Amino acid sequence: HEATRRGLGSSLLRSPKKMGRLVNGIVSTTETGIPLTVKIRLGCEDDTINVDEVVEALRDAGASAVSIHGRTAQNRYSKPCNWNTIQNVVTENTKASQTLPIIGNGDILTHGDARRRMEQSGVDAVMVGRGALTKPWIFKEHKDGASWNIDSSERIAMYRTLALHMKDHFGSDAQGKKKSWNFLPWHFEFLCRYEPHLESNQSYTSSTFDDDDVPLIQRRTDTARHDMDPLERLLSCRNKATHERIAERLWESSSDADALRTLRNFAESDEFERIQSSSNDENASAEVEELSN
Repeated sequence: HEATRRGLGSSLLRSPKKMGRLVNGIVSTTETGIPLTVKIRLGCEDDTINVDEVVEALRDAGASAVSIHGRTAQNRYSKPCNWNTIQNVVTENTKASQTLPIIGNGDILTHGDARRRMEQSGVDAVMVGRGALTKPWIFKEHKDGASWNIDSSERIAMYRTLALHMKDHFGSDAQGKKKSWNFLPWHFEFLCRYEPHLESNQSYTSSTFDDDDVPLIQRRTDTARHDMDPLERLLSCRNKATHERIAERLWESSSDADALRTLRNFAESDEFERIQSSSNDENASAEVEELSN
């Protein structure tokens, strides 16, 4: 909020000329050959959408590409991404004497989402945000052109790799762990949302966009059901106390097999049941706090 209060961040969308001057200043003083890309939203408020004007200012300022998130700053993540407007920007961009590469962004959770959004909107590429936090293997799916129904042991190995990277970056001592804890437990607020979504079950199959559709990434279901395998139930749990304990076990594990064993033991423990019982009312429908700038 400090950035927007000072006229920066998403509030720059209210002043396309100012944003253009800022971008041009960076471009003109940056080493030749280094591209400058800009990520924007459709506008600040729903009644002040000015994305075409902003894209024009960025094109004239010398930006190498622009990534457009299909919501306003006011929307945050409360509404489905407006890909129709992104498509309209692409159409207007083609009329310019010098076009600017357009990257679309918003509500992409599967390789099918990415492919269809590119085909239907005409964007040059797509950017994945929350989808990659929920499914870090989305890039493998896109490369392979197929869904990967990754099982719990494979996911735990991947999550442990994240913990190992943090150890490498921040250090494995107490200070490194303290720094890592700003991130590692938080990641499970997204990772716990994973559900297998086969391409045949997806809703975006028509040749046009339907703004009334609720994208897969926007749907909230109770994934941690009692009839699930205990380990799957643990990984689907959405309360923060559980995320802390998962992160702790990943951090302390000596191997992927050790992480799998300790997490399964925790999933079948009375401790996990007590955490679940005490936290359901507080955390079952809690949303991740996400920035809109």
